[in-house]
Amino acid sequence: MKKIIILSLVAVLTLAVSAYPQFLLRDNFDSFDPALWGDYSHDGGYATVENGYLDLGTTEGIRYSRGTISSNFSLSGDFNTNIDFDLVKFNDFFSTSTLGIWAKDGTFAMLISRYNDNSVHSYGVSWMSNGSWQEGSNSATSDFTGKFRLSRFGSTLSAYYYSAGDWQLASSTVSSSYSSPVRVFIETGNDGPIGNAPLVEAHYDNFTADATSITGVDNRYIVAQPEPGTVILLGTGLLGLGAINFLRRRK
Repeated sequence: MKKIIILSLVAVLTLAVSAYPQFLLRDNFDSFDPALWGDYSHDGGYATVENGYLDLGTTEGIRYSRGTISSNFSLSGDFNTNIDFDLVKFNDFFSTSTLGIWAKDGTFAMLISRYNDNSVHSYGVSWMSNGSWQEGSNSATSDFTGKFRLSRFGSTLSAYYYSAGDWQLASSTVSSSYSSPVRVFIETGNDGPIGNAPLVEAHYDNFTADATSITGVDNRYIVAQPEPGTVILLGTGLLGLGAINFLRRRK
């Protein structure tokens, strides 16, 4: 019976790590690093780094103003990407704070956003597949600080937000076409009447991306995580030691 339990644990461990992303990239925004990010702000939007955080914002009165940065690196295979947000000015009309991924071949995209739509506050998700956009359900919230996460495992894209002390699944979608490497973007934006669009400002920090492969950036930015085979070997060794100890106690 004990042998069966040990073999089962080995099998579970093998499955758990077989698809685990192997490389990690971090940015705590101590400075704006052009090797990692490009500034794509437009229509009065801005992107700056100060006091150890990324500051993205809009210009009051300019509609569709966007403060945006997009990654120069790409994530391939399975991945998780996360960022913390703090909504500094987010009280008027239509304000958005967004973490997004966009396929390099343009076939798909996914966005997780925190909205203020005429004082209705919510999290929302949208995704694009082969040129067709779809909307997920919105979740009401009063959070002005939190975290976003986007992930891909196999053919499934998923969007999460962190609230009430845990990660909450906002939406997921499955398609065999979700295979291209992706770039990451972070954005703060506005809408509203022409000449009366709001000033929106959000701070971002603690960006992480772990993926099967990270390309488009110097290797000094990337931390290699344990290979699945290494983890399996370590786990099997620990299980073996436990089994030997159990048998010795029985004797």
